[in-house]
Amino acid sequence: MGNPPNEFQSLKILMVLLRGCVSAPQFCIVHLASLPLVPCGDDMQVLAVGHCTLDYLAVVDRFPEPESKKDMLQFSQQGGGSAATAAVTLARWGVSTGFVGKAADDGRGHEIVRTIRDEGVNVDHFVFQKGAVSQLSFIVIEQGTGRKQTYVTPGNVDVLRANEIPDEVLDGVTWLLVDGTHIEAELDLMKRAKERGIRILLDAQSLTPAIAEAVAHCDVLVASERFASQFAGVGELTSLCRTLLDKGPSHVVVTLGVDGCVALDRDTDKLVRLEAFDVPVVDTTGAGDVFHGAVLYGLLNGFSLREQVEFANIAAGLACQGVGGRGAIPSLEEVRKHFSS
Repeated sequence: MGNPPNEFQSLKILMVLLRGCVSAPQFCIVHLASLPLVPCGDDMQVLAVGHCTLDYLAVVDRFPEPESKKDMLQFSQQGGGSAATAAVTLARWGVSTGFVGKAADDGRGHEIVRTIRDEGVNVDHFVFQKGAVSQLSFIVIEQGTGRKQTYVTPGNVDVLRANEIPDEVLDGVTWLLVDGTHIEAELDLMKRAKERGIRILLDAQSLTPAIAEAVAHCDVLVASERFASQFAGVGELTSLCRTLLDKGPSHVVVTLGVDGCVALDRDTDKLVRLEAFDVPVVDTTGAGDVFHGAVLYGLLNGFSLREQVEFANIAAGLACQGVGGRGAIPSLEEVRKHFSS
């Protein structure tokens, strides 16, 4: 078992990535283990399956020109990944949550898991692959505009296989969240979950045949506008949502970026449209992941469709006010304050 990198090793990785491009006189390493933990019960209410990574984030006053150097105004190392960050969001808000993903059995892989486990998320069934190299992302954020450039090292870790996710991972679970990263294994797990009466939220960002098949097995679809348009083949939002509903989900949410989101369910057949929550944007990294976690929080707490997307809109907006997908997750109290105002 490898040891996670210490702060100096993390800086060394960063400087290798940036050698000759950026000078960095000051650094701020964010270790989320220092945040208060949320107690996690024996049974998980929510199981999230999908993407996890490490994010190295640098804030600069403006993007550097080619062959130039640029001082970092801020540097942060945080855990990332769609399903992983949604799971962390729910755990911080008091929901008993588990996560299944995959990384290499290297220092980076164990650091990825630490950033999830230390938040109170159950990672008992996380899969490590020996002899592989784990994934990471390096993100440069322009101060004042919120624009960013993302550089990804995908690593060479194989996708999860269905036989790497045992049946007992579903014990006690009421909701399953999947993000399409390991879609063949996720689709198999969705079918097993359905047999147990577990409800399913699918985060769909890009269209593939397997993800298209998964739509028929989910209860709630939260999709990007690109996925929804490609899948439904229509442009008008109400027709687009109805086409998606016809494929199986009981309700659909389509995110529209800076234009907010729309939602439709079978019970009301009335389109809900909300503008994006208006806040000064520092960094949008992970805001969509917080949105997915917040939708599921609303479902767990019996919110109406409008309340679910309003709550998620607020949470995602507040998450844009700080740096990083984990570092800027708003507290439940903060979201509730805006939700009730």
